Amino acid sequence: MFKNLEKIKYFIAFSSLIVLMGISHEFAHHFSAALICGCFGHKTFNSFEICTGCQEATSLWILPTYIGPIFTFSMLWLGLYFLGNKKLTTRNMGFALIMANFPINRILYALLGFNDEQYASKIIFGSDNKAAFWITNFVIWILVIPPLWDCYKKIKGNYKLLWFLGYFILPFVFVFWFAGLFLENWLLLKKGFLAEEILGIPYLLLIVQVVCLVLFYRYKKYIEHQSIVPLF
Repeated sequence: MFKNLEKIKYFIAFSSLIVLMGISHEFAHHFSAALICGCFGHKTFNSFEICTGCQEATSLWILPTYIGPIFTFSMLWLGLYFLGNKKLTTRNMGFALIMANFPINRILYALLGFNDEQYASKIIFGSDNKAAFWITNFVIWILVIPPLWDCYKKIKGNYKLLWFLGYFILPFVFVFWFAGLFLENWLLLKKGFLAEEILGIPYLLLIVQVVCLVLFYRYKKYIEHQSIVPLF
């Protein structure tokens, strides 16, 4: 019974970390855009808009599009750094940090041509520039594969590939359904729940971020001492 309770608390902490990383990615877009443009645009759970007139006012208006991915890549490499730490608790957190940034999103949508990196590359180099498309993908692979490969190597036991695929895919599925379809599409946009904004950010998003931050710090010890996936 206590083991099951610990697993539930682990998943609460890990799910909260996933949401925190996703929203922080959007905050990186939003606040860097405000810094460059001199005014706040609008953001939701998985999109952002620069403020009116920014595109005409500065040639740097596209830069915030890259800042979100730069934040995510930084978290992946921070997690990789943690994986090399002597302390088991830090290594466990490193594994969770890498997977909580759902790197499959960076890889998959870039291949489909839909993500931040490809959007910015199309603006800068042209929408029909195949070289820019594949160079962008290649850069993403260079930044994403080493942390993922180290995570895979750290998994022990007979179901290594299944554990890895679960952590690789399921966080993205969780974000797609919970943050994308439920929080954004239904609760925020369709129902208009807590849609009023402060600095261009809906109150709903801020409340979700604070709740997840509290839950993560309350239960993060269950990530640090996790017994879910066999590691190391």
